[in-house]
Amino acid sequence: MQYVETSQNDKYQIAMLAFLVAFFTYICVYGFELTHFGLSIDEEFNNNISHTIAIGRWGHALLKASIYPEPFIPFYTEMLTFILLSASCALIVYTFSLSLKQTLFFAVLYASSAQFAYQLQFLNQCDTVATAILLSSIAVYLIVRKNSFLHTVLIPALLLGYAVAIYQSIIFFSYSLLLAYLLLDIVRDTEDSRHLKLIFRLIIASIIGLILYFVLGELILNYYHLHSESYLSDMFTWLEESPKQALKKISRSIEHYFTLKAPYGMNTFVLAVVFLILPLFYPLRRKTRYSLYAFLSIITLFSMNIVLGEELSARTMTSFAIFLASAGLISFIVIRKNKYLWAIAAFSFLYGMATVSNLFYADYIAYKKDYRLASAIANDIATELNVSLESPVKVYFFGALDIKRVNRPKNSDMFGASFLNWDHGNSGRISAFMNKTEIANIVPASYDDIRSNLKAVYAAPVWPQKGSILQIKDVVVVKLGQNVGYCPNGVKENTNPKQCL
Repeated sequence: MQYVETSQNDKYQIAMLAFLVAFFTYICVYGFELTHFGLSIDEEFNNNISHTIAIGRWGHALLKASIYPEPFIPFYTEMLTFILLSASCALIVYTFSLSLKQTLFFAVLYASSAQFAYQLQFLNQCDTVATAILLSSIAVYLIVRKNSFLHTVLIPALLLGYAVAIYQSIIFFSYSLLLAYLLLDIVRDTEDSRHLKLIFRLIIASIIGLILYFVLGELILNYYHLHSESYLSDMFTWLEESPKQALKKISRSIEHYFTLKAPYGMNTFVLAVVFLILPLFYPLRRKTRYSLYAFLSIITLFSMNIVLGEELSARTMTSFAIFLASAGLISFIVIRKNKYLWAIAAFSFLYGMATVSNLFYADYIAYKKDYRLASAIANDIATELNVSLESPVKVYFFGALDIKRVNRPKNSDMFGASFLNWDHGNSGRISAFMNKTEIANIVPASYDDIRSNLKAVYAAPVWPQKGSILQIKDVVVVKLGQNVGYCPNGVKENTNPKQCL
């Protein structure tokens, strides 16, 4: 296929159009979340900076401590996230040198992917993750479009290292993006002989970036007198279980995507694979190389699962949007009579809007239910102690409330989860939820505060029965379940302190 290079002036105009189209798509797809605020798990804490430094996300912590709101501002944080993601879309379009029609098609697919909903559920980090995506996009642009060692290795190394310091799973996004560029290069038959050079640049930049990430991470931990928390090592199955078990988990994870059992909203993966294979049935001068790149792009999508030997959540699939959009774009370029493919863009737009709205609706209903139940608990505490809900009360919530999870889509990860039974009962989270929503003024108590009289706690009935609220010394105990949760002190079992917070 003959490729005509877009003029420089047109490139700028088309990139700006890509930004606007992507931004409009994000607003439509995530419209329900923008207009219906609700607290999700992990959004209840006001300051996560020390914790994020401890789990290796010092880049996130630096942004939150300087220019981004900590933890978030409703509506503003989502809009900032969409601006950053739309900027990444515009830069990718500029890097790919797409035509006007190709840009429209690509931008809609890129922004309508439901995968980012699993990130946006965490408003405390979605803006920084979007920043990491933009930084990775800039790094690949420099590698592809510049020539000097400074611009193609050193600066990308800094960008990629900082992107990983924001969110470790972003490490493979740049590889998916570069592979998409190389695949487009083949289908457009531009005879670029730099493929190996570009791949080598990215590998070297990534290695340097990772070295900087680890070195600076240790220095920052020492500066703040913090200890590293084993966030990723906890999930590293290769060290904890047999290789056979790790391979089983990896294969099951990949199989779910190929058999339409992917996380809700991400079954478009199968459509992307079809688009990726389709060009092999058309005349291509370098089919073997194309096949290799296509295979690597699929493997790169699951690289985090492979490295850790674990079946990971949908939010770690950071390359999904670029994989889907670039696969669709490749078929759009290869198929000459492609006007019917606009139906795919329309489908992606509507499918994304429907699935994302459904996910956030489940979360919204769960939040409203938690708010209602937590308010009832707070009222019972006030009645039992004959105090005002505005007065500080030292409380320990024992166990998890046995409530039915709200109606939610299948395979929707943490959407629709309840604060009242998360971690099988986490007093720290429940207290933070009540304080964040100003249902009550809770002073969190520790498990050690009630340990001396556990017999009385176990003998008490479960809320809302009479006698489920009792007082041990200066601590009010609300018995929500029969057994203490996984995090009795806000501490995950067998890991470093505060891990599960």
